[in-house]
Amino acid sequence: IGASSNFTIINDKGDIANNLMSTQTVTKNYYAQLGINGQFKTGDLEHDVTLAADKAWHSIKGAKDMYKDGSMGSVAGNLYNGIYGVGVWFPKIEPGLSSKDQYWGISLADTVKYNKAQLLLGVHKHAASVDSYNKKTEKVTGHVDSNAVCPTYGFVYQPDEHVSMYASHSENFDKGSVVSGTYENSGEILDPAKTKQNEFGVKYENAGFVTSLGVFDITQSNNIVVHRDGYSKDFFLQDGEAKYKGIELSVNGKLAPKWNVMGGFMYLDAEQHKTARGTNDGKAVNGVARWNAVAALEYQADDNFSVIGRGVYVGKADIFNESLQVPSHMTYDLGVNYKTKINATPVTFSAMCYNLTDKNYWDAHTGNGLILSNPRTFMLSAQFDI
Repeated sequence: IGASSNFTIINDKGDIANNLMSTQTVTKNYYAQLGINGQFKTGDLEHDVTLAADKAWHSIKGAKDMYKDGSMGSVAGNLYNGIYGVGVWFPKIEPGLSSKDQYWGISLADTVKYNKAQLLLGVHKHAASVDSYNKKTEKVTGHVDSNAVCPTYGFVYQPDEHVSMYASHSENFDKGSVVSGTYENSGEILDPAKTKQNEFGVKYENAGFVTSLGVFDITQSNNIVVHRDGYSKDFFLQDGEAKYKGIELSVNGKLAPKWNVMGGFMYLDAEQHKTARGTNDGKAVNGVARWNAVAALEYQADDNFSVIGRGVYVGKADIFNESLQVPSHMTYDLGVNYKTKINATPVTFSAMCYNLTDKNYWDAHTGNGLILSNPRTFMLSAQFDI
């Protein structure tokens, strides 16, 4: 594969070059949970209580030495005319332990019902141990122990059969992650952190339509990609907090006897706070678009055949701390579904065309990375209900 899976454009003609590397990743995950659940009443209150304990083990192995026997070749070519390999060969790769962590916790939750109201009260106690290793020697290079108490509570009230109003608060624990080999500071352990989310909203259901409106704010650690002169790779660092405030509206239902409509939009205001020396305070979180929207229309000819069309809009996004902006883009998808039977076995055939107009665009993701759009893509699948 190409180093960092990136190609370097070396001139305005679109000529590209990159060294090659060969690696492998061995990941093992184990998870166990044991719990009890019970229902009981205290006066007019109905309780649904769950007590559970859980533990998880996670380890990663990577290549001990990707360049043990020297250069593995390179790639060259042009963005417009294709690429080719130069002196490419792939030696045997020996894996070594890169990171290992353990996570355990205990949780207690009680859902209380009273007439038209429900109240959820919960708490989760977490503890974690994270180790990073030198892949060649498999000796510990970093160790972090952490623990946290994370509460969860929510409230739902239904004044009538059509309306539900809700509010909630939740906290999640990040035990601290080991920086991957993609970055210059590979093997470092990012500090443990909490993610906190508050949300309230309303849902209305009537005449075959369901409409939901929610307002939320989320605070989490701000992980950034930083380029430093003199280094061949970027650094992956934790820098302050990222705060997300947004509003989301969704609608779906039956527009006419054979027509279904689905859609919605989200406005997301994402800012950086408490950054080093306040350098990026108030600036947009890199790679996060303020506006996202989707609309879909489905025509269901009968119980066995339907056609769906969809439009997806992604708004502008800032990267490199607002020094560059990724343009917005709109794409369209079209698909059909057909249900039949093969030897009495129900089968659903689906055919989809993504990016129907073959639009070229850049797709930003959290951080400063960009992904070139997928071209027009056709997909055919079959689901057998045995």
